[in-house]
Amino acid sequence: MAKEQSAALPLNQSPSFARFILWEILGIVGFLHILFYAPANDPTPLFFLGNSLVFVVLYPVLYFYSQLKLPVVLKFLILPLSVSLRILLMISSFYWITYILYASGFFLGQASCFMVVKHYWMFLAPFYVLDYFLFFEHLWGLSRVNFTFWSSVGMISDSVSGVVAGLKLGQILVSKWGMFFGDPEVQGLIWSMFILTGVAAVVWFGNKTRHG
Repeated sequence: MAKEQSAALPLNQSPSFARFILWEILGIVGFLHILFYAPANDPTPLFFLGNSLVFVVLYPVLYFYSQLKLPVVLKFLILPLSVSLRILLMISSFYWITYILYASGFFLGQASCFMVVKHYWMFLAPFYVLDYFLFFEHLWGLSRVNFTFWSSVGMISDSVSGVVAGLKLGQILVSKWGMFFGDPEVQGLIWSMFILTGVAAVVWFGNKTRHG
């Protein structure tokens, strides 16, 4: 019980406002990056630009809504809207990661990660949902349990460890049996699944440990 109290804030205590400011600033910086540094003569960044606006507007709405002390009946009535907005924010975060892969030109083996996500997003989405609810909602202060600053730092460290573990396991699998998976994009898909699973597994285990 002592571990749980040290790892998480009381349920009735609001997450740090600095956390909200940090992510909102990062969203605005991302919007400006797309606006000024997106490749010319390429319509793709326009989609990501619209998504960045959705995040910058939607995140504050959900952040402050989560802190409202509404009557139970009213919360029940607006629950469908709340759930819809949370799902929309989750989709927006997925597009943010897609933009990072697009802008960085990151490759897994011989496969462009952006093209892997573009062509096989429907296979990656279920894995990402786990990562979102285990990791991103906590960092954004939107989950039911508000973790302390140092617990959030621990989750970030866990997520990096999960990425490295998934990257190495995927690399071993592709290097040994990649010929059976088909073209490089399919290999990249398998590799990406390992990374997303690694993040979910390590963050989940880390959170359980911090909760005692």
